[in-house]
Amino acid sequence: MSVLELSLAVAALLVGLTGAWSPCGFSMVETIGLAGDGGRRCTTIAACVTFVPGAVVGGVVTFGSLAALGEATHGAGGRLAYLIAAGIAVAAAAAEARGMRIAPQIRRQLPQGWRWTMPLPLASALYGILLGLGFTTFVLSFGVWALAGISVALGDPSAGLVIGAAFGIGRAIPVIAVSPIVDTPLGIRCVEVMAERPALYRIFRLGDALTLGLVAAALTASTATAARTEVGNGADPSVTGKALA
Repeated sequence: MSVLELSLAVAALLVGLTGAWSPCGFSMVETIGLAGDGGRRCTTIAACVTFVPGAVVGGVVTFGSLAALGEATHGAGGRLAYLIAAGIAVAAAAAEARGMRIAPQIRRQLPQGWRWTMPLPLASALYGILLGLGFTTFVLSFGVWALAGISVALGDPSAGLVIGAAFGIGRAIPVIAVSPIVDTPLGIRCVEVMAERPALYRIFRLGDALTLGLVAAALTASTATAARTEVGNGADPSVTGKALA
């Protein structure tokens, strides 16, 4: 994995984690955790197991598709593409650092009826896909929009897959960490801290800003590589041996 892909993965992971503060993030913890029904712990664990791959699939579909769209429209890479992607990362990092209000706010909620009409592990996998898709729910970070723009600008499907997988994992971690203990004192305390201490959410947004800044730095450093023209052997007189002697 290149430095650029690593920076994109870290940024996407943290942006996904920041999504835990969205309304659907809180509702997922209680839905999968079967709040009020602590006797079905095995069902909760099974639901957590299916939620993770669902979230990863959703992320890969979104960001992989955006990267493929970029490749189809303008090709992969190139100095200008890297500079545009770096500009997007810088703009989003500045917005996150300043704590700007998230816009646009897409207030979509997950279909709660699924938990009553199908086995919870199956519903959990579908919920995971929706959260991983990113734009089907409300994520409280400009990072989602930035990563989408970067995916299109780079036009690199492999980078899109890295972003999508990391974002999906980030969205899944809070859910699978808290859901199994949501009815315990520790789980209740975790939810209370997230809901009642906005400073914690602010710290995560600052983390988003930092990682997006690192992405911008990696993209800027990569422009030299993207712009370099390789010289083939046909233009190198040394490969002709004695023919020119």
